[in-house]
Amino acid sequence: MQICLDGDHLTVRDEAVRDDWSLRWAHQPDASLHSTRQHPAIAVGDGHSQVKMNQGNFQLRDTQVERIDLPYVKDLTSTLNSATLDLAPAIDSPSYLRVTLRYVNHSWRLQFQALAGKLNRFWLRLVAEPSDRFYGGGEQMSYLNLAGRKFPIWTSEPGVGRNKQTAITQAADRNNGGGGDYYTSNYPQATYLTSRHQLVHLETSAYAVLDFTDQRFTELSAWAIPTAVWLGTAPTLAGLVRLTKDWFGTQPVLPDWLGDGIVLGLQGGTAVVRQRVAAAQRAGIKVAGVWLQDWEGPLITSFGKRLHWDWHWDQEFYPGLDQLIQEWRQQGIRFLGYINPYVVDDGPLFATAKDAGYLATKADGSVYLVDFGEFNCGVVDLLNPAAYSWYQGIVEQRLIDFDMSGWMADFGEYLPTDVQLYGKADPMLAHNQWPVLWAKLNRDALEHTGKLGEVVPFFRAGGAGTQGYAPLLWAGDQSVDWTPDDGLPSALTGMLTSGLTGNGLNHPDIGGYTSLFGNDRTKELWLRWLELGAFTPVMRTHEGNRPAENFQYYDDFATMRQVARLTQVHQRLAPYLRAVMQENTATGLPVMRPLLLSDEEDAQTWENQTSYTLGSDLLVAPVLAPNQTDRTLYLPGGEWCHLWSGERFDGHQTVTVAAPVGMPPVFYRADSTFANLFAGFQD
Repeated sequence: MQICLDGDHLTVRDEAVRDDWSLRWAHQPDASLHSTRQHPAIAVGDGHSQVKMNQGNFQLRDTQVERIDLPYVKDLTSTLNSATLDLAPAIDSPSYLRVTLRYVNHSWRLQFQALAGKLNRFWLRLVAEPSDRFYGGGEQMSYLNLAGRKFPIWTSEPGVGRNKQTAITQAADRNNGGGGDYYTSNYPQATYLTSRHQLVHLETSAYAVLDFTDQRFTELSAWAIPTAVWLGTAPTLAGLVRLTKDWFGTQPVLPDWLGDGIVLGLQGGTAVVRQRVAAAQRAGIKVAGVWLQDWEGPLITSFGKRLHWDWHWDQEFYPGLDQLIQEWRQQGIRFLGYINPYVVDDGPLFATAKDAGYLATKADGSVYLVDFGEFNCGVVDLLNPAAYSWYQGIVEQRLIDFDMSGWMADFGEYLPTDVQLYGKADPMLAHNQWPVLWAKLNRDALEHTGKLGEVVPFFRAGGAGTQGYAPLLWAGDQSVDWTPDDGLPSALTGMLTSGLTGNGLNHPDIGGYTSLFGNDRTKELWLRWLELGAFTPVMRTHEGNRPAENFQYYDDFATMRQVARLTQVHQRLAPYLRAVMQENTATGLPVMRPLLLSDEEDAQTWENQTSYTLGSDLLVAPVLAPNQTDRTLYLPGGEWCHLWSGERFDGHQTVTVAAPVGMPPVFYRADSTFANLFAGFQD
């Protein structure tokens, strides 16, 4: 039996053949799915999971009780745009799974319904070829091309180091199991695109795995029967990325104020931040915003400088902050803060939430406390409508009404799997859903107060659907080093991969965040991170978890002047960036794009994750290693002009150009409609 998909219609051929069936696109000769008695494409089963969490790091194990292959189509009904297949393990056995194929929202969806009890495991194999390449997977920070590896879909702390062979990862594992691996991510998503121009999404919030290790097939598995698998196709990889807008949503254009300078991440109390903002202005830095993550007060732990999660202005630590915010506003400087969906157990908010029944509980009804590293917090139960409404009110009253123009909407990954949730919801299914709910709550607060499009929260955790709720991502908490899995290069990889699954607006912590085990950032690293930040949608600095031990931009005047210069570069790019953001909103194409989206026929672009295009007309090759004064890079097709010198280069070649600090290799298309704007940088 062959099911052929042609636009929004399907045809079924050889209906009598029930133990050898396939699914293929009319314009492609090879099947996307092929199931036989010897090699069934779909299986279901039963299993038991064991999950341990320590400070957002998870250990997951599965005990498989039974796997039931389903090679036979017992019953089939079809129309012009739908088909229903009941699948069974044998021709004379009952059906175990119903598969309904429908055309919905520019895609075909295989919807699943269990026909037998106690089925909580699922496997689906899609046809692959040895030459296939796979991209996406949410925000993946080690690899652009996912081929040859497995990617568990489970939101978590990425871990420190993220490479089991490095000393820093091993030290983190010995300390608290927090070393991470190549696949650990705040924002994994079971969505990927293929070099054969297919877009695939596994619709489930359960723990899932995208397995690209077998060259004959890709296996999608889940610890639940999924709602559906979505299949889309387009003539190009860029066309596939455009489909993500229809599937998941997209982001509005960022407000002008965010492009009018840099957002300085500062902390330390009123006197300190007032002095540092004034010093930045004296150095010629155009300050668009001041981000005070410690507006609610500091909390010092062995990890470093943390925050007191009670979400009220700490007037002792920041006396007169309300007046300072108004002074900044008059100077064109916005105020940004910090919040997450947890409340510390020694604060008034915790007591209020506990009394009202707004917090997730243990089996005995007591409040479930999560250890965040030397302090404990309650989990606001976002599935409880009353708790959700209450916490939305906290965001509106304590952040928006306090004249915040944005905030880091942190975390969302830490939902334990042994909590009791509203409506007896299964925490194993709620875990991946949690960051999406958190983003939705913030979006609802913006819409309710009329601040959508002006106030910008930014997120690190997410899942399918975050695209339509989160106006901006940031690339998470990288280590303050040059390592490809967790340092500066990983921030770039994360931003590029997240863009392929519909998150078109992203930016990094300039300078990185995590400093542990003697790993402290240098001035050179900070300056190279600054260069990357200048060619992203938003420039924002971070002092890190141990500010006193790490280089800060305000440590010397020469660095402050470099900040001023590159901030001016970012400002001058504002008309172009606005046009690219409008394109992202309209089409789903991200602002930062892997080279393969601009020239997918060129094999040199397929694995390239160290350069990117900003929109279609700027190519950026950031310096990602220490002690470099030049950079070798590949130019895709077209004619390119060096941004700083105007020198012209033909595409489809590797070039080496000077890369002094403050002048990373950047090129623009000679035929760009913004060529006059870009040529102005040569003055």
